[in-house]
Amino acid sequence: MPELTPERWQELYDRAFPQVYRALVAATLDRERALDGLHDAFEEGLRHPPSDDRNPEGWLYRVALRKTRRGLLRAVREARMTELSADDLTAAVLQRLEVGRLLALLTERQRAIVVAHYYLGLSQEEIADALGVRRGTVSATVSQSLARMRKSGAERG
Repeated sequence: MPELTPERWQELYDRAFPQVYRALVAATLDRERALDGLHDAFEEGLRHPPSDDRNPEGWLYRVALRKTRRGLLRAVREARMTELSADDLTAAVLQRLEVGRLLALLTERQRAIVVAHYYLGLSQEEIADALGVRRGTVSATVSQSLARMRKSGAERG
């Protein structure tokens, strides 16, 4: 990617915002803080662009995640689903609650890695670079997290 000028940041904002935002919501379990953190990350990027522009989405995710770490114990807020029937709404809410419940079982670091992998579609190497850990740590964390979620799901079923 060429130098991250204000114009390039606008392009990045338009392209990456929805995906990174959804990943932050899943990782932090807090829509408001995720939105604030992502806006803060874009602002920081404009003031102090990252020195390495190979993975700006990963950089945004890492910076926004760091900015949202304070006070992340609030409950998950339900999304407004105005166009769904009552049955569809109930099913969507139950599924969302179950995903939120399973993600809540994980530590903050586990959530961040799982969300980066499954929501952002980042490779283990990209996650390792973005979060400053080894690729093996990412691999082990994903495996341990999935095992923990499966175990909890089996216990409930």
